[in-house]
Amino acid sequence: MTNYDEVPYPDFIHPATHPGNMAAIARLHGVNAPPPESCRVLELACGPGGNLISLATLLPSSHFEGVDFAAGHVKTGNAMIGKLGLTNIQLHHAKIEDWVTHPESEQDRFDYIIAHGVYSWVPEEVRQSILAICQMRLSANGIALISYNTYPGWHQRQMARDMMRYHADGIEDPHKRLRHGKALLSSVAQNVPQGSAYRVALEEELKALDQANEAYISHEQFEDTNRPCYFHEFAAEAGAQCLQVIAEADWGDSTYEQVRPDVASALASLPKIRRGQTLDFFRRRTFRQTLVCHESVAVSEQLQSADMASMHFVTSSSLQGDQITGSNGLSGTVEDPTTRQAMECLVAEYPASMSYQELCEVVETEEPRSLATLQTDLFNLVCVGLVSVSASPTEVRREVSSHPRALPLAREQVLRGDTVTNLRHQPIRLDDTTAHLIRCCDGETDHAGLVERMVAYSMANGGLVEGDQVVTGEESLRVLVTAKMTSNLQRLAAMALLVG
Repeated sequence: MTNYDEVPYPDFIHPATHPGNMAAIARLHGVNAPPPESCRVLELACGPGGNLISLATLLPSSHFEGVDFAAGHVKTGNAMIGKLGLTNIQLHHAKIEDWVTHPESEQDRFDYIIAHGVYSWVPEEVRQSILAICQMRLSANGIALISYNTYPGWHQRQMARDMMRYHADGIEDPHKRLRHGKALLSSVAQNVPQGSAYRVALEEELKALDQANEAYISHEQFEDTNRPCYFHEFAAEAGAQCLQVIAEADWGDSTYEQVRPDVASALASLPKIRRGQTLDFFRRRTFRQTLVCHESVAVSEQLQSADMASMHFVTSSSLQGDQITGSNGLSGTVEDPTTRQAMECLVAEYPASMSYQELCEVVETEEPRSLATLQTDLFNLVCVGLVSVSASPTEVRREVSSHPRALPLAREQVLRGDTVTNLRHQPIRLDDTTAHLIRCCDGETDHAGLVERMVAYSMANGGLVEGDQVVTGEESLRVLVTAKMTSNLQRLAAMALLVG
């Protein structure tokens, strides 16, 4: 038994780990990353396998392998793989160190290696094993994503962690241990002068703890090992294994948001690692998801906007006239008519993606200057998070069929919790009623049948909330469910959860 068998780690989905995302960022830095549609992927410390299982369903022509030391995790993941009938994924119960071996053939190499939520939480020898695996087992142009806790932001969190661990020392029950730890933080905060820096810091940590998954906190705050590091230290550790940093797996990390223009100009002139470390000081960064590759690969210091022509784009932003507003709260102006026409199409196609070639066909121009402006504008919109880019397409069903069918993985996930994974490899949290509707969308039940099943579910669960009232009674519920069925199914399509 491990601590992770006792308290299973949450089966999180990490959108940044999609090979399409990793490949896009790598290619825009001049790295000829392997095609996501036919690649080999290894995930170290894969947990119950949810992240890898989602990728295996989305990329059926690729091969996936996961490794985890908790037997319970592997058993849970393999049970899900069996239910879904997946043949392109294997989960292994093993130590990470066991995989530090030189490949006997190219089939033993991987195009993408994922080490999410493990590097900071294991002893030094295991951290070195992770880097050694990346060095030995990555294909020639392969990409690895390694996440880790970082300073300076983790200095504050380290303080809270140390206090909670000290106060809960000797308590075996993980739930009781967490309650005691949080109680001490709360007590200290309440007895510190209002408005003081110390109190503000403690209240920030308490808020973060209240919003996080309890099992995640148990491991993040109470495991014996949690070793944050500075970005430049990680880069040096990777370099010692003949690996180099490409960039961060999160697009927002390539911008100078919230930094004065004069400071941004000074930062841009610094070498990559020093620039990234200095930005961490400005942002008080607590966490990184860094992409690395072999040191022999040529990596561009600057993003190559010309490579946008090989990408696929999707946006959840809204467009009103020339004003674009993202779901992240950011907004901007789209002044160029060609770009505005392309953005109108992207907004209309959401949640499906469009390739650059498709966008060029839509705008109906071959004028070089207009196409160059479109390419530059798309690049800038991607960098600020108003448009998402991938090296692989996102194919979704936007229209609702007569017999709707939800993503099989999502239909299994709603039996285990309130969060499902969509066709864009994103986690979506659902209310109980929507979760039941997904379960009912089996591809065999028509709209009338769905109404009856939802009416029966609503009656068994005390009715449905409509405005400030609770609707009960079979006939009243049938009227309400019938009126909302089309829009509810369209909402599932908009969330990229329907496949038929």
